[in-house]
Amino acid sequence: MAVTSARSGKILVIGASGGVGRCLTRQLLDGGYHVIGSALDQADLDAMVKDGFDAADLFVANFSSADAGIAQVKEALTRSDRPLAAVISCVGINPCGPLETTPIDVFRRTMEINTVSNLAIYQATLPLLRNNDGRFIFVGSMAGKVAFPLLGYYAASKYALEGLADTMRLEAGQWGVPVTLIEPGAIATPMVHGFAALLDKGLEQLDEEGKRNYGDYFAQQSAFSQAGDSVAVAPDVVATVIVEALEAKTPQTRYAVGNAV
Repeated sequence: MAVTSARSGKILVIGASGGVGRCLTRQLLDGGYHVIGSALDQADLDAMVKDGFDAADLFVANFSSADAGIAQVKEALTRSDRPLAAVISCVGINPCGPLETTPIDVFRRTMEINTVSNLAIYQATLPLLRNNDGRFIFVGSMAGKVAFPLLGYYAASKYALEGLADTMRLEAGQWGVPVTLIEPGAIATPMVHGFAALLDKGLEQLDEEGKRNYGDYFAQQSAFSQAGDSVAVAPDVVATVIVEALEAKTPQTRYAVGNAV
């Protein structure tokens, strides 16, 4: 896909209201791209509008249910007056807790948002990208390669995304549709900076036996989180790499980003 083709079409950014997604959307708009972006809820969308983004190119897509989220994506795409040139998904949540005690429903929601929604987006938009010489870019994670205690649900969702993206690349490649994974380490976003508080809350919710069994892991992850804060890269850095993958004539299959990769 030539850069001119990308600029003449629409770039769909899923998760445009998040740290990386918002920086990416701003970079794309400043670079002359036409963007349509999703926000998790109306409050996020309102915040983006207040920050100067065009409300006409934003929509709410809550991927707690992938089917509902995709219906919202399809509706937004039908309103677009330009062909779809690329899909960039930055959506993600990062729950924490021991596999033994964290409710299975939390795992289901994590997989639904971090993994299933990306597959649903792929299914919904591949016919459009196939006809427009488009491409997919998914934001994965270092945790899609290395698992850590208390991050089992998040790691599982990102490991699964790695496998899906590799298969997508093989299957969509027959039509010249590239599929790229962005693999950041620690990013200076509210999600990362708030992880220590999330750990504290998780530890408080354990009973005394749970604290005896997993307290050391919570302490280790808290120290790891603090160290990660000190080396975390700005979300603009990750967004810049995404734009690089968008504009590359032949994008890499994976782009590692940051100091902790």
